[in-house]
Amino acid sequence: MKKEGKEKSINEIIGRWTKLFFFLYLFILSIELIKKTASALAPNIKDFISISVSPIKAVAAGWFTTSIAQSSGAVGTIAATFAGEGIISLQTAIFILIGAALGTTITAMIISLVTVAQKRRDFRHGFEIALCYSIFTSILVIITLTIEYFFGAISKTSLFILSLIGEMNISYFPNIVGFLTSPITNFLISHNNLFVILFFSFVILIFSIKFISKSIISVFGGEEKTRKKINNFFDKKYKAYLLGVILTAVVFSSSITIGLLVPLAVSRLITLKKAIPFIIGADLGTSTYVILASLIINKPLAIATAISYILLPIIGAIIFLPNINFLHKITKYTSKKLIKISRKKAFYLLLAFILIPLLLIFLF
Repeated sequence: MKKEGKEKSINEIIGRWTKLFFFLYLFILSIELIKKTASALAPNIKDFISISVSPIKAVAAGWFTTSIAQSSGAVGTIAATFAGEGIISLQTAIFILIGAALGTTITAMIISLVTVAQKRRDFRHGFEIALCYSIFTSILVIITLTIEYFFGAISKTSLFILSLIGEMNISYFPNIVGFLTSPITNFLISHNNLFVILFFSFVILIFSIKFISKSIISVFGGEEKTRKKINNFFDKKYKAYLLGVILTAVVFSSSITIGLLVPLAVSRLITLKKAIPFIIGADLGTSTYVILASLIINKPLAIATAISYILLPIIGAIIFLPNINFLHKITKYTSKKLIKISRKKAFYLLLAFILIPLLLIFLF
């Protein structure tokens, strides 16, 4: 009986790891497909997108697309690919990334809405996690958009860092990627319309990102077990920050890791003040996908885009990590005084969060 139980446990572990590697392969395959089709279609896509797209429109596009796809990693990967292939400028890619950072906060809002709470006050504690993430990101978006639009600070810093490290020669890695993916990519591209393949690649990318995150949580033993483990790291500010960075980098999704905090807050196992450093850290950890994608693409501007994606949350950490009380107070004030949060009001806030960027796209 014990032997059968042990074999079943081993089979479950093997199954979890097999799923994880399968979805990682789909992620790499989707990037290769996007890279090859985008390169072939570059002139057509340039005409469609228009290089003169305004910064506000680029931010709104990143915000809206991420809100719908619920994956800043997917939008960031596409921005890095397009920048690497010369379809959009580095600055446009950065504006898209700034918007994507705001769009990714929607998942935590959705999780807080569907999390069961016995009392309205308990629901508010859970929603304040999502609200704090949105407030932190909104302020960061205003700051980074301003310094990039007027001074080009982020793009210039990214190119400077790229010049210091030199052109990254990682030829062995792309060769391995090519060996693993070229039979499928070559077949699909030679037998299908390139625009269809490009759209199909986007779908695979979003699909794989969603399931990579879930597969990694499964490897950890499930959400409940992961929640219990991370709850032990909130006694110190910088420990919680590092946990947010590392766990999100491993799980590949800030939406998942910040979403894990919502039930903890509803159950009163953590307070908002203790959760804030983790939220700031998770914002940095979410860059994993774009870094991996830029290494696969192996083009200077793609790598510069990934560097920019890292710089955004670093700026956030420098500004807000020493000022946890400020974020805590503004979140509590917004929650209690301004909107007096309830499920109904939270739903309206969520709806506005999707419609505002759509309105900006049409206006600008």
